Amino acid sequence: MAKIKPAAFITEIKNNIAENDAVKANIVLSHIAEMELAVQKEALDLFWLSPVEFAIPLLAAVLDKFPYLSNSFPDLKERLVARILEAPEVYLVLLQDEKSECRELLIELSGEIGLDDAYHVLMAILINAEDHDLLEKVVVALGEIGNSGAAANIAELLYTENDDLVAAAVKALGQLGSATAIHRLYEKLGHNQELDFAILDVFLEVQSHDAIKKLNDTLVSHHAHVRSGGKERLVSLGSKALPVLADNLLQGDPDLLIHTLNVMGDMGDEGAIPAIKKLIHNQPRDGNVRFAAYETLGRLPLTKGAYVLAAGLHDPVDNVRSAAATAIDSNYNEILAAGLKNMIRGEDAEALDMVRTIISTQSGTIFLDLLEIDFFRKNAFECLTESAHAEVRDYFINQLKENGFEKEVAELAGDQEEVVAAAEIAKKRVVAIDDSKMILGIFRSMLHALGYEPFIFLEPEVAVEEVRKLKPAAVLTDLNMPGITGIEVTRRIRETFSKDEMPVIMVTTQNENQDNEAAKAAGVNEILHKPFTKEGIGEALARYLE
Repeated sequence: MAKIKPAAFITEIKNNIAENDAVKANIVLSHIAEMELAVQKEALDLFWLSPVEFAIPLLAAVLDKFPYLSNSFPDLKERLVARILEAPEVYLVLLQDEKSECRELLIELSGEIGLDDAYHVLMAILINAEDHDLLEKVVVALGEIGNSGAAANIAELLYTENDDLVAAAVKALGQLGSATAIHRLYEKLGHNQELDFAILDVFLEVQSHDAIKKLNDTLVSHHAHVRSGGKERLVSLGSKALPVLADNLLQGDPDLLIHTLNVMGDMGDEGAIPAIKKLIHNQPRDGNVRFAAYETLGRLPLTKGAYVLAAGLHDPVDNVRSAAATAIDSNYNEILAAGLKNMIRGEDAEALDMVRTIISTQSGTIFLDLLEIDFFRKNAFECLTESAHAEVRDYFINQLKENGFEKEVAELAGDQEEVVAAAEIAKKRVVAIDDSKMILGIFRSMLHALGYEPFIFLEPEVAVEEVRKLKPAAVLTDLNMPGITGIEVTRRIRETFSKDEMPVIMVTTQNENQDNEAAKAAGVNEILHKPFTKEGIGEALARYLE
């Protein structure tokens, strides 16, 4: 067709409208881009004012072929939408036309409008279409319309091999937010880490009862990255997640209890305290559970009932006593002080264990308060001068300086030269990685006592980079950590160092077959389970380093 002059262009459009000739009008419109802005506006106004049966398909065709016209005419789409809402039956007929060149645009519009009338047409397309691009637009539109009846059919697309289509299905199911949609998303977890995190983000965004329950269920997932991702998002939910977390503490699964306590600690909400105190009162058998309970209370503002912490100092497991001491140090009061002083004055093996625990956990408040007791002072100073790590020793010297204990500072400082000389002896480096400061403190003390030079890391991403620089003799790593799991840490270490060059020992509360297999496949040399002891860690390291 030859180039049309503006006047002829407008005249032709008027004739096409008068004669209801959509075919010719469509041909004429293909030249709208050649016209000046004023002419384009006049043409679009003519279509806007034409009968609805004529206006809808042609305005849609213009918007589909020349989407950039929306920049010049921001109300173009709004005008089309207004005509669709005026006569949805005309739009639905056009939507069903498989030969329509602008069908994908019409599908998108149905979602943007939230047109309930389009639901059945879109469902028919969803069931019968095979083109992935078309299906993706249908899924997006159904999600925006929000009819929960689409959940089952959309969920089937979670198992296609087209990543874009799967991503669209995840988002749409989240928009539907029904029990079925949330359940089907949960079923998909564990197949792909990136997709798993997208699903967990949907649960976090939806925040319905079903979504929060499914996030909670991830705490007992067989996949480490799902557990870690679920924990992070439960923490983000804050107090909304507390009721379901509190219910967890009534269960008997140690792994569930530990992960729940970790979430409560990260959350920092004092509303969790009553449920944790009740758990401690029931005296759980698993030492890891008791450790997690005391560690969590140490991270919360325990304004009342802090006396519950004292029981932890009598625990048979070293790590549990350490967690209780740290919690007491954070919530120290007159009642706890009186109880601890009575224990120390007993001058027995339990009192000596308590002194060592206070030193290893750097419980500065307790330390300063108990200095008046000769037994405590004598044994604390012996521990600091004979076996404590240099960082621990420096911590207590600073505590003494800041509180005016000049005589005691001089007493400890007198042995500094001897300590420095001992430190100059070459020691094998061992890296410990854990998201618990408490566990890292215990690792540091144990490794130092075993004759190794400890390097501790709270953030696994940072640890991986430092391992490449430090080239330690061995690495101890937790399994469940935020960011990346111990399995991924090991996988990254193995990109540089073989199992013989750098042993990796995983130290975890978890004992899932799937985790163990994944850890071994990643290159872990050995798996130890918490609560660990100095002897156990020493024997494991000796198997590879001596």
